[in-house]
Amino acid sequence: MRTLTKIGGDLLVWCGVYIAVLLIIGWLGRRAKKADTLSDHFLAGRGIGLFVLLFTLFATQYSGNSLSGFPGQTYRDGLSYFMSVTFMIGIVAGYTLFVPRLFRLSRMRNFLTPNDFLNDRFGSRTLHLLAVVIFIVAMGNYMLAQLMAMGHAFSGLTDGRIPYWVGVVGGAAVILIYEVLGGMRAVAWTDALQGAILGLGLVLIVVLLIAEVGSPATIIASVREVAPAKVANPGWSICFVWLSNFLLLGLGGPLYPQAIQRIYAARRVRELRRALATMAFLPLIAVTSVVFIGVAGIALFPDLGRIASDKITFKVLAHLVAQNPLAYYPALIVMMAVVAAIMSTADSCLLSLASIFTKDVAARIKGLDTHQSERFTGQAPIFSIGIMIVLVLLALNPLTTLWGLLVIKFEILIQLSPAFVLGTLHERTDPRAFSARDILTGLIAGLCVAITLYSTGHKMVGGLHAGTIGVTVNYLLVAGSRWVRLRRM
Repeated sequence: MRTLTKIGGDLLVWCGVYIAVLLIIGWLGRRAKKADTLSDHFLAGRGIGLFVLLFTLFATQYSGNSLSGFPGQTYRDGLSYFMSVTFMIGIVAGYTLFVPRLFRLSRMRNFLTPNDFLNDRFGSRTLHLLAVVIFIVAMGNYMLAQLMAMGHAFSGLTDGRIPYWVGVVGGAAVILIYEVLGGMRAVAWTDALQGAILGLGLVLIVVLLIAEVGSPATIIASVREVAPAKVANPGWSICFVWLSNFLLLGLGGPLYPQAIQRIYAARRVRELRRALATMAFLPLIAVTSVVFIGVAGIALFPDLGRIASDKITFKVLAHLVAQNPLAYYPALIVMMAVVAAIMSTADSCLLSLASIFTKDVAARIKGLDTHQSERFTGQAPIFSIGIMIVLVLLALNPLTTLWGLLVIKFEILIQLSPAFVLGTLHERTDPRAFSARDILTGLIAGLCVAITLYSTGHKMVGGLHAGTIGVTVNYLLVAGSRWVRLRRM
């Protein structure tokens, strides 16, 4: 009988094939380059079409945590965690608050990084520096988490045949090679492949679960028998947590630099709108599937502890493989999807970080204008290599302080929301437009509130995250500052 140990052996072979395909895609991306410019390297010449745009956005939003963390949280919280479907839909809703206007501005003024918009709209050195720090801290720690997850994934899924350090170093090397070779084209094309694997794996596992364990109604009835509290109606405190999560993800998710750069890279606004419209429906499949895995896990393994529940996806896979030989290859695909999801997030983080260091730090220090910086391509691979070396060293010797910073990436990233949402409402010459002082007043206050609450142990207050409270103060002060300024005019 085939087991997950046997899958681990086969996965080792298929990972080799998969890595070879990624490197070929990187080489093809290199050959497809049309110009030696930063826009061509980091934005694929602003020519990404609907299909690739859709899948690269999908793969970017769903990391390895989607296939392991979400089912584990569902196992612990019960059926109420189905509300997480709305969290991911909230990200798409957040895009609509500013993305169409931002896309048009990016084409008129050749934006490359998120900071290009902030510099063009507000012209504030202080805001530029704050935004650079926020993006680097948020994305650096996010990528560090992906490298660590990649090491654990290769080690765990191959039953130790690939050690943790080899998973980290080897996976990082593969990502670095195809990203340096092909830039955004290679990353977007590999994301399309990884997104397809992720979607296929989720659908297959749900179909097998229904065939083996029963329909959703049957599984919920089983959960009601073994853990009735996990199908009970949630209280008001849980509803406040849902609201806070919705705001945190809805306002913070679209601010990921890699997400904004995919907006810049879209070929046409019509294709961008279609991709976002389709993205609004994907959580109904993707998140519902991983939540369903967690609920089925409650019925199959009702007595797991907190640590063991984080591995519920793999326990469910082991059960399916043991009960049904037909589940072997779908389980293999799901495990490949875990690796693919992690790599698709890591490569996007690396590309965005390299663009920020190249354009927002190095080019600005040298005093290059927009036209001159386009030819500043020689620095891009140097920053990519440097960033990867530093983060690999940290992943091999993780520091608690950095791991702690990872947890608050959304708490600080969300504080830039008013700058993008309110900043795109008016032209910079419009007297009604929000000023740099308005935005900085709210941003500094929001950061202070969020960091102070979090660092003093108040991660949640009345069901609301520290970052949600911070961004509420942020928006109120931005609006108040503008109102006072306009009254004085």
